[in-house]
Amino acid sequence: MILGKPERRFGTVDAQNRFEEKFPSARNIASDDLDGDDDDDEEDNRDEGKETDDDESDEDETVQDLIARQRAQSLEPVKKDKRKAKVSSNKTNTEEQEREQFKRDFLADFDQADRDNRAAANTLRARSTAVHDQQNAAVAMRLLQRAPNGDIQLTSFDDDNAPPYAILSHTWNEGQEVTYHELQAGAGKQKSGYEKIRFCLDRAAEDGIAYCWVDTCCIDKSTSDELSTAINSMFRWYQRAAKCYVYLTDITVPAEVSDAVTHRITWHDAFCRSRWFRRGWTLQELLAPASVEFYSREGKRLGSKITLEEKIQQITKVPLEALRGERHLSTFSVDERISWAAQRLTTKKEDKAYCLLGILGVFLSLIYGEGEEHAMLRLREEVQRRQEGRGIESLQDVAVTSFLPFPRNEFFTGRGDELSALERALLHPDTHRRMTIHGLGGCGKSAFAIEFAYRALARNAKTVVLWVPAISRESFELAYREIGLRLKIHGVTDDNADVKRLVKDALSFGSIRDWLMVIDNADDASVLLDSSSVESTRLYDYLPSRPKGKILFTTRSKKTAERLSPSSSLELKDMDEAQTKELLARRLTKPELLDDETAASQLLESLAYLPLAVIQAAAFINSNDVTVSEYVSLLQARDTMPELFGEHFEDPSRYRELESTVARTWHISFEQMGKQDPLAAEYLSFMACIDRIGIPQSLLPRGGSLPQQTRAIGTLKGYAFITERQQALQERGSARSFDMHRLVHLASGWWLKTQGEWTNRTGQVAARLEELIPYGGHERKEEWTTYLPHAIHLASPDSALEDIAKASLLARIGRCQESLGQHLAAEGATRQAFSLREKVLGPEHPSTMTSMNNLAVALYWQGKYTEAELMHRQKLALTEKVLGPEHRDTLTSISNLASVLDSQGKYEEAESMNQQTLARMEKVLGPEHPDTLTSMSNLAGVLNSQGKYEQAESMNRRTLARMEKVLGPEHPDTLKSMSNLAGVLNSQGKYEQAESINQQTLARMEKVLGPEHPTTLISMSNLANVLGSQGRQGEYEEAELINRETLAQREKVLGREHPDTLRSVYDLAYLLAQQERYNESSVLYERAYTGFCIALGEHHPTTHACREHRAEILTLQVHAQAASSSIQNTPDYMAG
Repeated sequence: MILGKPERRFGTVDAQNRFEEKFPSARNIASDDLDGDDDDDEEDNRDEGKETDDDESDEDETVQDLIARQRAQSLEPVKKDKRKAKVSSNKTNTEEQEREQFKRDFLADFDQADRDNRAAANTLRARSTAVHDQQNAAVAMRLLQRAPNGDIQLTSFDDDNAPPYAILSHTWNEGQEVTYHELQAGAGKQKSGYEKIRFCLDRAAEDGIAYCWVDTCCIDKSTSDELSTAINSMFRWYQRAAKCYVYLTDITVPAEVSDAVTHRITWHDAFCRSRWFRRGWTLQELLAPASVEFYSREGKRLGSKITLEEKIQQITKVPLEALRGERHLSTFSVDERISWAAQRLTTKKEDKAYCLLGILGVFLSLIYGEGEEHAMLRLREEVQRRQEGRGIESLQDVAVTSFLPFPRNEFFTGRGDELSALERALLHPDTHRRMTIHGLGGCGKSAFAIEFAYRALARNAKTVVLWVPAISRESFELAYREIGLRLKIHGVTDDNADVKRLVKDALSFGSIRDWLMVIDNADDASVLLDSSSVESTRLYDYLPSRPKGKILFTTRSKKTAERLSPSSSLELKDMDEAQTKELLARRLTKPELLDDETAASQLLESLAYLPLAVIQAAAFINSNDVTVSEYVSLLQARDTMPELFGEHFEDPSRYRELESTVARTWHISFEQMGKQDPLAAEYLSFMACIDRIGIPQSLLPRGGSLPQQTRAIGTLKGYAFITERQQALQERGSARSFDMHRLVHLASGWWLKTQGEWTNRTGQVAARLEELIPYGGHERKEEWTTYLPHAIHLASPDSALEDIAKASLLARIGRCQESLGQHLAAEGATRQAFSLREKVLGPEHPSTMTSMNNLAVALYWQGKYTEAELMHRQKLALTEKVLGPEHRDTLTSISNLASVLDSQGKYEEAESMNQQTLARMEKVLGPEHPDTLTSMSNLAGVLNSQGKYEQAESMNRRTLARMEKVLGPEHPDTLKSMSNLAGVLNSQGKYEQAESINQQTLARMEKVLGPEHPTTLISMSNLANVLGSQGRQGEYEEAELINRETLAQREKVLGREHPDTLRSVYDLAYLLAQQERYNESSVLYERAYTGFCIALGEHHPTTHACREHRAEILTLQVHAQAASSSIQNTPDYMAG
């Protein structure tokens, strides 16, 4: 990237001047040929041979003088002979002949000078050997960081052991860059270059990187040795950087554009014309780093080397394989690599060659003044010598990826905290350590390990990184053989060699001391930890051990992790939305697709923020040219989702020989787990059929001893397929429950389908749920409510359950929902059950009639009285025909129909029907049967509705006493009876008794049913009414508060148009009218009356009463307004 001394020409000044004096027309040609081109350097003098200070070292001046002196001395005798020859020839030759002869003589002079110059260069080579040795051993580099007080300071590191750092690539602005000495002195802050330094540090901090390298101020250019070392180290420094930020000062993005990545049109043309692409040194700054990000003058991110690769390739003509790092630069021919810089400009001619040092993998002494042609010649000769094994050892670390299967992944995103934790735990300088990364398949363990390996190399370039796939015993042994061959371990090629033993011994006791071995994909514990049929020694026992050697395992199984490196493991958990969104942006070839932020969020949520799923989705979007929204639509179609997750895609950061799809990744895990822990596989199959959230352990199928069950749960947790709910962990004595990863849940279902097991498994799960979920009711509610969501999931419309099994499950679901007061949901489940039973069993089957009755009840509780009455009459006719007039189901139908008639204001018919039903029930079922007691309660209710309060009170008291005896004091039916008794007492003006009973009832209902249950809300409403009926100011205020709370809850739970909600509106209107708040009251009366007309009909008693009250309030409102107007118009003398 940098730098060089002020340019000096080669060849004697006398010879050049003499040629120009003789032939003036050649003066311009010579000047053009020998001067450095500087046509594009008005703002950018930085990247190709930056000017150093004048106080250059004595040694370097002596070297330059040596070259000039040797060339002058070698040319002097020749010049004298040539002068004599020229004088004699002038007498006979023409001017043209003179010119040609002199030109030949002059070129001969330069040939001799060139030979002498090469001899001088060899002298330089010998003189600089010590410098080369020092640089190859260790090169010092300075890094920038912010001090705690905010100042920017420099810290020196051996570049083999430097911490992770970011690096800046930019073009220089003459006179505005901050130098090393200025930074040390705290000066230069007024220069524009200081903002670049700040930008680099700020950007790095956001990426979790503490250190930065900026060429302008991290090199002391007053020291020629340091300058030479820096130029020769530059490629390696850029190569090892965690991030490279390209700061393009000639690109601006409008202030109103917050996301420049997705608004490429605002800067595209300027990007194509940027000076950065025309400079010589920036070529290696583009190629060397794994991660290159481009930023505008304002610091807005434009994209990365990968997201912009097509445009960069068009601009630079550099092959995509080189840009991506898919091919090592050494695999491209020398001429091709040189051609990449052919059209680039450098301030110094020699830099046209020097900027290629790292790209060609050679080390070269710098001789500013030798000219481009000679510098390029020396460069080619050095490349040739290196190819022949005679070249100077390169400072470029060409073996960085020699044992790694993948190039550094520029798409790698996030995981900064985990990387830092792993570095602290594993990279202890003098202790052999082993550690395991574990996590869900597809969470990015291999990518994480690769990034960690490159960071380890950045810390210590002497580290040898060894990569061993543990997918199978064969892959392990092949990797060990490759290591043996690459390290040239003696004896490894022998026919009967124990390669694994040789590699272990070489790494444990040989000359390679610093090494990091990554054992990837150790998912099947038996590969490493079990002996084979042909070999008793475990592969694990062939792992080397040395104080400076480290071993890192990756596995999907936590249990395997604990066996591989006990007490030394790191779990890779889910990435957050911001990290996965950045990953998606980097992977998409059209980042503007993320403009649809809603679709992007939906996509990431659907993919559960799993890196592999995000990568696979981006590959599909890129290759099929669809939008993010279109891909989300495909995901939401359950029949296409397996195909999407099973579609093959290319990913250079994953093993080519393995299918890397989400579906296949987990199917492998499922198969491995089935071999290791059959009960865990059984649990997984069961969980695949139910809802993935809140899975109680008590719901899982029976089987296995308690230790086996514990191990099975541990296996599922170890693979990160499930996580235990924190509430269960924190609450002592609470039942254990688990959540299943969303995509694992889907994938396990696909797995069962591919195995032909799905239908059979869903049937088994349905049978288990029917064992545990009652047919409604109050008993064990805390337990069965945890099972209910799983039954609902299994009974979904696209379920594979047979119709009868589904109908049976839906019937239970509907009854349970009814018990919970979820009447709308109960209607849906019951209607499905009724439809399926009617289709399969026929309308007169007892199960069909039961579903018909339950559907009518669900309609009743929603205030759909007309529809409920019709269905109850149909069901009553069927039961009388099929079961007879005194069957329990027939009597229940009569009682239910009577309740609907009561609610419709058809009191006489309801009372008559209830009287008949009660008599038959007492006869058939007995006076204390729960159904008989319900019938008694219904009769008491219709008596109360007709104003027969004494009869109603007497029957309510008898009913309550029997219910407390038979059902218990806290049974929901007992509590309803208490509430009914309180209502009758209130109607009779027995307010104190009514209030006391209502208070008790409400407290018990909130405890038993919950504060939002419709029956609890009835009790709240009754309490408000009894408080309002007492006519005291304090009671009014409390009654209003309770009424408003009840209304809000009913609107939320039942809806604005439910009859119970309208009754709350009516009650509140009445209460406000009692307080003479007529304006507020009239508004509520209007709403209640309009609603009753629709819900109950104009002729319903409640509608009629509401209409009468509404008219009365309107009259009172008119009188109150007239009175108020009269007072306002009274003359002053009459006041008082």
